[in-house]
Amino acid sequence: MATAENLVSQPAGIWRQVRTPALILAIAVAVMLAALYVPVDSLDRGTRRMLVAVTALAALLCLNFWWLLNRRVARSVRLGVEGVLLALLVGAIASVEWVEFTGDMTPIPHFRWEPSGDDRLEAHRAAARPGAAEASIASAESGWQDFAEYRGRKRDGVVNGPALARDWSAEPPRLVWRQPCGGGYASFALSGGRAITIEQRREREAVVAYDVNSGRELWEHAYPALFSEKLGGDGPRATPTVADGEVYALGATGILTCLDLNSGQPKWSVNILELNSVQNIDWGMAGSPLVYDDLVVVNPGAQQGKADSRGLVALARADGRLVWRHGTAGAGYSSPMLATIRGERQILIFDAGGLAGHNADGGAELWRFPWESQFNINVAQPLVFDGAKILISSSSGAALIEVDGDGSSWLPQELWRNRLLKCAFANPLARDGFVYGLDEGILVCLDLETGQRRWKQGRYGHGQMLLSGDLLLILSERGELVLVEATPDRHHELAIFPAIEGKTWNCPVLENGRAYIRNHEEMACYELVPRRDGPEPASNAQSAPDVESTATPTGAEGDPVEAAQ
Repeated sequence: MATAENLVSQPAGIWRQVRTPALILAIAVAVMLAALYVPVDSLDRGTRRMLVAVTALAALLCLNFWWLLNRRVARSVRLGVEGVLLALLVGAIASVEWVEFTGDMTPIPHFRWEPSGDDRLEAHRAAARPGAAEASIASAESGWQDFAEYRGRKRDGVVNGPALARDWSAEPPRLVWRQPCGGGYASFALSGGRAITIEQRREREAVVAYDVNSGRELWEHAYPALFSEKLGGDGPRATPTVADGEVYALGATGILTCLDLNSGQPKWSVNILELNSVQNIDWGMAGSPLVYDDLVVVNPGAQQGKADSRGLVALARADGRLVWRHGTAGAGYSSPMLATIRGERQILIFDAGGLAGHNADGGAELWRFPWESQFNINVAQPLVFDGAKILISSSSGAALIEVDGDGSSWLPQELWRNRLLKCAFANPLARDGFVYGLDEGILVCLDLETGQRRWKQGRYGHGQMLLSGDLLLILSERGELVLVEATPDRHHELAIFPAIEGKTWNCPVLENGRAYIRNHEEMACYELVPRRDGPEPASNAQSAPDVESTATPTGAEGDPVEAAQ
């Protein structure tokens, strides 16, 4: 019969047995909650999640150590349980082929029994019907109406074209084509009926042209090159540029190639890192080539280089020879762009050291506004207003500067700076005096003049977006197409649609009412304008069933309109 003393001592004995693991768990939970929610201005969401993961791993190791030393449990039992746990851990690790990470450092495991992206791509292309590689258009001629470079001709993400359908429940996006593609984070450049991009195909980078109407491969130019990075992922990052019937494509390892738009035949190639005597940056070359006049301008950077290494380099379009190079900052991940500042044409570059303006005629650096970001990750494209004001943003926050100058002396002055818009690598947009951007994955509207926040709502991850009229077309990190009204009054999401699968960091393209989207696994084209009266156009994907769906990479028949609904 239990005595009063035994009844009192039993809870105390149980507590003595569990107090160590309970204390470990309590400390771990407290640290994880602090990492997630304590307001520390310098910690972004990705860093917070890494702290949570490290804390959880440390807690598990401590619990495992306590279990092995727990003498209240028989040694054979402890070792048996430890053996089972170790076998499960080894099996779990062995089953994972590779792990990719979202922009917030959430791991996405890919298992060994899953077909790889290269396997799906090769199976799909092998099943294409005979003659699929033949051009469906006789000749490609580029024009200013084309979306022929990164984020459009002005690189501002603003699209002129037909009004988009606003009610996707009544008129959902209509699938034109959908198919697997190679790896990497480049977007498309559209010109002359061709959609040009650059992909990673096993150990080779490939510049590829697709028919915009069917998605069929028209030509491929591949060469040995592989940039591999565990956190960001493998493959090229920079969108090709098309100008005057030529394609200029920059790979992640620094190989810049000029190709004929019609045939894909190479005209010249140069490694800009070797030319500039510099090493690559942590996440690879990501700045799309800037083409104007008779020049191609790229940003290899001056990091870890020789005395004559420079930040910006200009090459001759005719043969790739060096024309000029200027600036001493390291490369960032933004793309050089042309802008007219105080009446003078300049090259703007948001590099590892901040924002700089270079004379477009000779390349000399005219002014510089220092801007520090963690790991020198300056990615988002600057926005130019009124010929003198420029908005920049990174994971460190945002700032509006105004550049004063008279042609011989230039001075950038800060108008405001805050941390209300932290564009890690998502490009912001502007309309009617307001700025819209993804602040660590959440859509934000700021007043351009004051920097004050009007609203913050809508989780779209580290995606990208374009402005069409009064609509934001967002391609979320989850591969969704989203319509949001560009209004400072409130966050008003009109529609959302699952468009492609997989982590999506690539910028969308919108041309003539069609959205061309891709990530490192698949690509697709959707019509977003109101449905025209009469039958579907002949260009619809019904004429090309072998490119309609990644879910059927061998090319099963089906109705693309039904697949989109």
